[in-house]
Amino acid sequence: MTQTNSRGATWLAKLAPDTQRLSGLCPYVQVTDGELNGESVRFIAVVPDADNHYPRAARGEVGLLEGWTLAKVVNETIEADSNSAVKRPIVAVIDVPSQAYGRREEEFGIHQALAGAAGAYAKARLAGHPVIGLIVGKAMSGAFLAHGYQANRLIALND
Repeated sequence: MTQTNSRGATWLAKLAPDTQRLSGLCPYVQVTDGELNGESVRFIAVVPDADNHYPRAARGEVGLLEGWTLAKVVNETIEADSNSAVKRPIVAVIDVPSQAYGRREEEFGIHQALAGAAGAYAKARLAGHPVIGLIVGKAMSGAFLAHGYQANRLIALND
């Protein structure tokens, strides 16, 4: 993985220092469990990777792999907390320049991948998870719809 620095990656590292990223995911979606004010929080960021399997998503765009991975981790969070009285907050760290436009992406169903991600965030919110969209960079196009726009609260920072 040839990861370039991004605002999303920088903020994720600052919000959840000294935490392990979840393994077994596509490397362009970084997920970690941290703490804010003594409360357990799941942080999720989409980060650039020059070696992305789909070149249209190499600069942090949200494409097929990113959309399905976002849906997977959010749905797993809902499932893990299903029997908890208090649901973990989910913080979407947002720095997404666009969805990954491309013929291949369209043929392979990018619309379904991004809808899966948006649906998972909405489902988490309806299940009682506080969902916070922390906009630290770009929040554009279908990428923003898939990663963060379904939040209870959107917070934009001009860092």
